[in-house]
Amino acid sequence: MPPSCTASCQSVKTGPDQTARSQPKAKLRRIWILQVHHALLMLQRANHQLPSERPCCSSPAVPPLLAAAVTVGLRSPSTATVTSFFEFSTIMEETEACANHSPLVLLKQGAEARVFESNFVGRRSVIKERFSKKYRHPTLDIKLTLRRLNAEARCMTKARKLGVCTPALYAVDTVLNTLTFEYVEGPSLKEVLLEFGLKGVVEERLDDIASQVGDAIGKLHDGGLIHGDLTTSNMLLKSGTNQLVLIDFGLSFTSTLPEDKAVDLYVLERALLSMHSSCGNVMDRILAAYRKSSKQWSSTLNKLAQVRQRGRKRTMVG
Repeated sequence: MPPSCTASCQSVKTGPDQTARSQPKAKLRRIWILQVHHALLMLQRANHQLPSERPCCSSPAVPPLLAAAVTVGLRSPSTATVTSFFEFSTIMEETEACANHSPLVLLKQGAEARVFESNFVGRRSVIKERFSKKYRHPTLDIKLTLRRLNAEARCMTKARKLGVCTPALYAVDTVLNTLTFEYVEGPSLKEVLLEFGLKGVVEERLDDIASQVGDAIGKLHDGGLIHGDLTTSNMLLKSGTNQLVLIDFGLSFTSTLPEDKAVDLYVLERALLSMHSSCGNVMDRILAAYRKSSKQWSSTLNKLAQVRQRGRKRTMVG
């Protein structure tokens, strides 16, 4: 074993034991999983599977995965410490094997982030990476990226607490600027509605979907959360259960203003009219469910009428 590797492992082993002993075993295991996953991401990045300009290993003598694991803070007093080198080596070997057999697969790329399919401790997962913008000042870019990363994680967690079905959040990585989510198996609402347009509308299923959409938005708005990007592409339907799942909280923010809630609904209405006009007036069914779900629907829908008027004027003027 290289001397630098031995020194790194010893520094990990000799971390403070009091913090580790005071934490329950389940919590320790969870911390271990997150840290090992962090090391896995850094290994995949080192193999050029996840594009980035940041180096993941400072010393060529140290194996990439071991260096990554030490770098991300396994020796930090505030987290778990290694209890045995054998356990450390075993987990690292398993993680490296997982990295070699489960490369990141690019699913989509937008203006703000890339979305990859991967595995998280044996579970199928989705990794969303916010990449840097070259036109921004580096310091400003780092601050904005970190702020938006944390905001998305908080908003998704809040939505889940409000009773809205969202993908489970597995890990937040502020070093690699990534969020790791549960992989949701099933089509997007956009795909379902486009299929309705081609093959005909299934009224019962459309009523069920509209009811779920209105109910979910009502829960978000009553909880003071604005999604910010309510489109049919950001709504998934779980295979088997047909349960609605909201995704992509990258533009979400907290607000109790009827104006913000109305704009949220207006964005969805425009998306439905532009892409799915052949399915009939789906928005009316969604708003009917929204009235039942939201306790503050009256002020929101009154403001929605005003937002619609502004939208029509903008369309006429050009």
